[in-house]
Amino acid sequence: MSLRKKWIVQFMKVDSQKTVQFSFSKIVGILLIFMVVITVSMLATSFNYVWKKQGEVTHLSKLQKENELLRSRMFNFSTQMDSLLIKIRIMEEWEDNMRQERRLPIINPDVRALGSGGAPYTDPVFLPFCVDLHNTYNDNLTRMNFVTAKVSLTFDTHFDLLTKIQSRESLYSATPSILPTYGRFTSPYGYRIHPIRRNRDFHTGFDIANDRGTPIYATANGIVTFAGRSGGMGNLVRIDHASGLQTRYAHLDKFIVSVGESVYKGQIIAFMGTSGTSTGYHLHYEVFDLHRRQLRNPIHYFNISKDQIKADSWEDISWGGN
Repeated sequence: MSLRKKWIVQFMKVDSQKTVQFSFSKIVGILLIFMVVITVSMLATSFNYVWKKQGEVTHLSKLQKENELLRSRMFNFSTQMDSLLIKIRIMEEWEDNMRQERRLPIINPDVRALGSGGAPYTDPVFLPFCVDLHNTYNDNLTRMNFVTAKVSLTFDTHFDLLTKIQSRESLYSATPSILPTYGRFTSPYGYRIHPIRRNRDFHTGFDIANDRGTPIYATANGIVTFAGRSGGMGNLVRIDHASGLQTRYAHLDKFIVSVGESVYKGQIIAFMGTSGTSTGYHLHYEVFDLHRRQLRNPIHYFNISKDQIKADSWEDISWGGN
């Protein structure tokens, strides 16, 4: 019985007393309310869907721009690595030339190539999103690892080259390699007829004659270990060198260095004279190997160039014959 009752809806204008009245059964009213609720719910759902989709479109557009920017940056990164590889190659060629000029071992090309065995490491981080991006990223990753290894190797070989050059420089500075004075070569190292005793004896040094007061030079960097009178040698200066050699300068008129003094190659240490057992103004010059405790032929140490010193450390020195 209750469903047969009617619902009445009145509408009244604000500026008049007239009313508009609608009447309909209760069941129709319930149906209308249900339809309004369904319609409002559908509109709300549709609006929420459209709003969500609009956000997804905006986000997708942003991702596309980021993707394009990432591709551009990866391309620039690849170009920069190409430039680095070119510079590394130039550095390698420079090092090879330096080693060749200095007569040092050249780095094996196979070592520089670093090899290519085994499969390169692949990072799958971009694979679920974009295959092209995955391939580009891993290609750059492989090249970056190669460049990193090349830089590390080049640093090591350059450091090795620098160490060897510095060692050669130090070794050269401490190696007798210049003439101790200028003049006439009057008596070489070896057996001869003694100018005073007139018997055959062994001459332990090399004689160079010139006028009194001719400058005498240290033939290598070193420390003065003796400066004074020494029997038949007259006024004598001895210098010990870090190369393991000792040089001796005899028959001096006078010397201008003292024991314990550091001297450098080419420094004037004394002046030519005829002190001790001597027949005229000259320098008697000796080279003594402190390690092997034996004399060396001084002529082997006249005008030696840096390239003629093959050793890279004091322990490797091999001076050849006597």
